[in-house]
Amino acid sequence: MPDKPHHANLLTKDFFELYYEQKKMSFPKIKKMLGEQGHNIATGTIYSYAKKFGIGRSIAAGKATLDYSKTFMTEEMIEAVDGFIIGDGGIHSTATSPSARLRCGVEHEEFCIYMMNHFESYMSMVKLRKDAGMNQGFICSGSTKHHPDIQQQYLRWYPEINGKRTKQPPDDVRITPTSVMLWYLGDGSVVVNNQSNTLVLRLSTDSFLPEKVEMLVGKLNNLSIFCHRSKENRIIMDAKGIPAFFNFIGNKSPIKCYDYKFDRVPMWRFSSKRMSEVANDLGVSYGRLSHLVKQGKVGCYRASEKGRPRLLPEHVEQAIELMYEGSLY
Repeated sequence: MPDKPHHANLLTKDFFELYYEQKKMSFPKIKKMLGEQGHNIATGTIYSYAKKFGIGRSIAAGKATLDYSKTFMTEEMIEAVDGFIIGDGGIHSTATSPSARLRCGVEHEEFCIYMMNHFESYMSMVKLRKDAGMNQGFICSGSTKHHPDIQQQYLRWYPEINGKRTKQPPDDVRITPTSVMLWYLGDGSVVVNNQSNTLVLRLSTDSFLPEKVEMLVGKLNNLSIFCHRSKENRIIMDAKGIPAFFNFIGNKSPIKCYDYKFDRVPMWRFSSKRMSEVANDLGVSYGRLSHLVKQGKVGCYRASEKGRPRLLPEHVEQAIELMYEGSLY
C-alpha cells in the first residue's frame, strides 16, 4: 500500500526521536496519542515508518540483556501478556528456570509487530524465518529477551497437570479491552452466512480445560458480553453479546491484515434492538408494540424478507412518541 502524504509529514525522524527515544513511549502508546489528536494510524504503520529511520527493532535487538533486578511487569503489561498468551502467544521456559521469554510464530508480519510492540520493555523483536509449511514460505517469529518477570507469568499460566505444565488461563486473567483485542485478533473468528442471515463470532479455547473456559465465559458475561461454551469447547457470542463485544474492544481493527474480522459484522447489529428489548426498556407491552409494528406505525428493519423485525434508533424514537401520545402502553 503506498504511503499517505500526511503520514510522511507527521511520522518524521524528529517525531520518533522525541516520542519514542526521549519520552520512551511505546508504539501502541504513540498510536493512542495520535488517535486522541485525530490521526487514525495503525501501530504497524507507525512501526514501519520508525524502521525506515533505524528506530525500534534495531535498538532493541542491539542490547544483549535486561536488568534482572528491575521489574517491568506493570498492570498494563499483565493485560497485554494475558491477551497475548490466551491467543497466539506462549512462554518459553521450564519450571526451574530463573527467567523466561515470550514468543510467537504467526502468518502476518503486521500482526506479529503489533503484538510484540506491547513488550518493548523486554526488548521484543520480530524476525522472518523460512517455513515451507506457510503459504508465503516464511513465518513471522516474535520474541522478547529472558527476564524473571516472564518466568513468574510462566508459573501463573502453565500449571502442572498430570506431571506436565500445560497452558491454562489463570483465575485472575485480565479481561480488558487490551487483552480481549489481542485475544480476538489471534484466536477469534467471525463467520457470516448471507443466505440464512446469521453471524457466528467465536473465540478458540479448544485446548483449555472445560472449567477454565466456563470461567472465561463467566468473566465475559459479567461485563454483559453474553456468550456460552459450545460442545467443541469454544466460546460463542450470543446475539446480544456481539455488539457488546465490539463496544468493549472497538469496532475497528488496529491492523489492516485483520480488517475482515471487523468489517464482516454489519452495522445494524450494533445499533438495532429486538422488539422484546425495546418493550422491556420502555416498560410497555410487547404485544402492543408488535401490533404497532405490524400496522406500520412503528418502523422496523429486517435483514432479510422473512427476517425478524429489529428496531433502529429512529424506530425507538417513534415508539417513544407513541408512548407519550398514549397509543403505546
